[in-house]
Amino acid sequence: MGAIQSKIKRFREAEGITQQEMADKLHIHVKTWQKIENGITRLDLERLKQIANVYDIPVEDLINTDDSIYISEIKDNKVGFNNSHVTIQDKSENETKLYEKLLEEKDRMIDMQSKFIAELEEKLKNK
Repeated sequence: MGAIQSKIKRFREAEGITQQEMADKLHIHVKTWQKIENGITRLDLERLKQIANVYDIPVEDLINTDDSIYISEIKDNKVGFNNSHVTIQDKSENETKLYEKLLEEKDRMIDMQSKFIAELEEKLKNK
């Protein structure tokens, strides 16, 4: 199981959602969901967006390939990690590629927004 699959499972468990409930939310069979969590099914960007939407988090939170994660204290269940530093070293090539695709998409969106802003500024000048 890769880092992304581990995160997906941890998020699901933290939300108190069963595998069946998660499969239902994504309109897939529970066996398909189990294959996703176990790393058997490859995840594309669209499926990651759907999963992130269920968890109400940005896709980046699922595919963050940063070498470290900062864990803050969990107060609701009285478990303290004392802001420990955790290192994840099992990044797969697929996870890295997905992260790169997401960055490319963000760059494209930023470029589009910048052009739109420039057009609006030009229209304001001409008024």
